[in-house]
Amino acid sequence: MKLLIIEDEKDIALPLKKSLEVHNFAVDYAVDGKTGLEEAKLNNYDCILLDLNLPEIDGIKLAKILRKDKNTTPIIMVTARSQMYDKLEGFETGADDYITKPFNLKELIARINALIKRNSVNKIEDLHYKNLQLLPEKNTIILSGKKIELSTKEMGVIEYLLRNQGRIIPAEELLEHVWDSEIDLFTETVKTHIKTLRKKIDPKKEIIKTVRGKGYLID
Repeated sequence: MKLLIIEDEKDIALPLKKSLEVHNFAVDYAVDGKTGLEEAKLNNYDCILLDLNLPEIDGIKLAKILRKDKNTTPIIMVTARSQMYDKLEGFETGADDYITKPFNLKELIARINALIKRNSVNKIEDLHYKNLQLLPEKNTIILSGKKIELSTKEMGVIEYLLRNQGRIIPAEELLEHVWDSEIDLFTETVKTHIKTLRKKIDPKKEIIKTVRGKGYLID
């Protein structure tokens, strides 16, 4: 899943970006509100971590703009303990949750995952399909009782397809949600990862279906 951090304090944002990437998220980072707004409009994110006190455009105004533009990406406001009124205004402008600095990484990840699930087609906690069960935090799939290890991106692909079960997902959308914005949109990356996934868990192509000219589907 792909996140956008909008935070002007690099000593907070960069370690957080690295930590979230370790937990299988693709993460983009913007240092001010103007850049963050441009990124949010340009790319499709699964969740935005939005600091309130930002240069150029503050967090409250940025959230207002996104919601006015019908952007429904879940937003977690990142606030200081003294910003109670700003928290309330944040909810009024469309923020979905907030977390207070300094925050616990496990709590933040739990909040991110909760919002992503709430906004997914497949909202169940325990991701499974027939005799296949996903353990995203461990990069592991249990298939008919057998544990199979996946790479971070392989897990990202299968998780996104399962979160959107029943919908055809174009390769471009998988690139947008599983890889960060540095990825070349014209590469064969998705096809390569689908191929390796099938070798590991779906050699008969019974789980991940290719819809020619449109994308991939778990129905």
